[in-house]
Amino acid sequence: MGELNSYKTTTILLEGKRVKLQIWDTSGQGRFCTIIRSYSRGAQGIILVYDITNKWSFDGIDRWLKEVEEHAPGIPKVLVGNRLHFEFKRQVDFKQAHLYASRHNMAFYEISTLCDFNIRESFCELAQMALHRNGMERIWQNTKGN
Repeated sequence: MGELNSYKTTTILLEGKRVKLQIWDTSGQGRFCTIIRSYSRGAQGIILVYDITNKWSFDGIDRWLKEVEEHAPGIPKVLVGNRLHFEFKRQVDFKQAHLYASRHNMAFYEISTLCDFNIRESFCELAQMALHRNGMERIWQNTKGN
């Protein structure tokens, strides 16, 4: 995790339509703040990820959220607790994280990349939020069958 995991694209199906996602992964490294400032300005949505087995990673979300709000105010956000497959090592309480997300107007998911649990759902939620924010929901609804 010492370097930028860079750029990835993926396509998801959302209500029968293909949506292309462009993903920048900074791996939570503070030295990438400049990159985050630059990319968050053009982003349509942000996923903030913490490790449920590492309280320190959850505590760091405040800093990342501040950066995002400063450079992309009002952007749709999803808070994601990763490593749910290590539930037995949990250091971040589900209710605490859910409340934090609610207070900051974020959707909230806990995921497991190992078990492929809730990953698609979190990305689809963010895509839906971005469509709604950008006023594309009506256009989207009118072209659903195409």
